[in-house]
Amino acid sequence: MRVIIIGAGKIGFNIAKLLVQQNHDVVVIEKDGERAKNLQENLDIQVVIGNGASGATLFEAGVREADLLVAVTEMDEVNMIACMLAKNYGVEKTVARVRNPEYVGDNNESKSVFTGIDLIINPELVTAKEIDKLIDVPEALDVGYYGNGNIQMLELKITDKLPVTNKYLKDLNINYPFLIVAILRSGEMIIPRGHDKLLPKDIVFVLAKTKDMVTIERLMGTERKRAERIMIVGGGYTGYYLARFLEEKKYQVKVIEKEYSRCIDISNSLNSSLVLHGDAADIDLLKAEGAGAADVFVCLTDDDKLNLLVSLIAKHLGAKKAIAQVRRSDYIGLMENVGIDVGVSPRTLTANAILRFINKGGNVLSVTLLNHENAEMMEFIVSPGSKIANEKLKAINFPSGAIIASIYRDDQVIIPSGEESLKPGDVVTVFALPKATTRVIDYFVV
Repeated sequence: MRVIIIGAGKIGFNIAKLLVQQNHDVVVIEKDGERAKNLQENLDIQVVIGNGASGATLFEAGVREADLLVAVTEMDEVNMIACMLAKNYGVEKTVARVRNPEYVGDNNESKSVFTGIDLIINPELVTAKEIDKLIDVPEALDVGYYGNGNIQMLELKITDKLPVTNKYLKDLNINYPFLIVAILRSGEMIIPRGHDKLLPKDIVFVLAKTKDMVTIERLMGTERKRAERIMIVGGGYTGYYLARFLEEKKYQVKVIEKEYSRCIDISNSLNSSLVLHGDAADIDLLKAEGAGAADVFVCLTDDDKLNLLVSLIAKHLGAKKAIAQVRRSDYIGLMENVGIDVGVSPRTLTANAILRFINKGGNVLSVTLLNHENAEMMEFIVSPGSKIANEKLKAINFPSGAIIASIYRDDQVIIPSGEESLKPGDVVTVFALPKATTRVIDYFVV
């Protein structure tokens, strides 16, 4: 498939990298010379310097031969015009990143009302939906669903108080099918075997049937308790969307917003949420409004440093869990190292949403970037002609740095052993480190 990507920022770069790994023919249009140079130095792709909303630039990029165009510049209008032009030139699928809700409303999954755009991705809405999932499972650092929602993966932290701490994986006495697909230890991602131990401060990626996960967590010593009180700092679009989702689930929600006119706007649009006008960096305000009693404290301003500071204050006051929006990916590790529970990157989430749409219909069903792009979870359909079809897992020389985590077959979830064979039509989830992703794809893509 020939793909044109407009915009070589973080989202565009990630999408280009993953599509190249899937052996697609990728062309990137970028008007900034430095970004274009960085792209050419790191990826084996064609780069065209120019305006993606220009017909001449699109022709130079080969729009007539393209099957897909993805426009992810910082300018909504450029993205929308580029998609409309591309559709007129015969491009089958187009995707635009659009942030302004005046253009797209609240539904980022449905077909766009704009002729020529097949999918509009709203980063604020995508981010709010991800945080909503995290609040539903407050003990988890990340939550993912696969196999039509029947398979769940949680990212959990091992503490010295858990009954599984300092035990070998092979000795865990949990009589439900599950798999620890990876351990993050001291910054290094490990795909474990039975002789590996779970140590304090490890971050583990646990995969199991969705219906079994609460029980598995309990047996590991992590109790799932519903959050009740949620405090949101930042009444922008993400904060508004999140508050609205939480209202529907009957959470108690407070929103703190510094700009008075925005307070009025969102207060009129929400139902049961309490909207407060004030500066969240004011520790007296946080104390007075009960930040320390919050089950989940969410900081969603546009300032990463402010999100870090205010989240740390909330944790110091006693908030059980702190989630902070992070636009600069190099801040995420810092935030989580100093005590913030979860750093959420709108750029990574947007890239994931676009990749899910792109991969619909082929052997690759989805690609999800995990742990700040240090790993990937991929879903494949096993085709009759793939290298891996009808082979027992123990007989497959699967790449080092990857593991087949689950099989979804005939509406049944299988956590496989080495004796299991993969059959045509199976939906397989694979956890892979970056070094292994290209070789993994070769096993499934015919």
